Amino acid sequence: MPHRMPQKLGERLRMIREHKGWALDQMAEAVDRMDGGRRSRVYERERGLRQPDLESLLACARLVGVSTDMLIDGEVELDLGDAEV
Repeated sequence: MPHRMPQKLGERLRMIREHKGWALDQMAEAVDRMDGGRRSRVYERERGLRQPDLESLLACARLVGVSTDMLIDGEVELDLGDAEV
């Protein structure tokens, strides 16, 4: 089911995380595991305070099962039915 289309990466990350039922810490731990143990800073990214590097962006997309385009392109509709739960 399509949701309203957020324009920012942080909004999309938050919506996907909440759709999966994950706390911030859970998302951070999962991204860190996929991203070689680097500190992910999910909180700062969701609030638009920090943009992820390419490796972290790819890790986030793979973790939730969506394309990087879906995370970063405000023109691509965010369909949480595509996100792995």
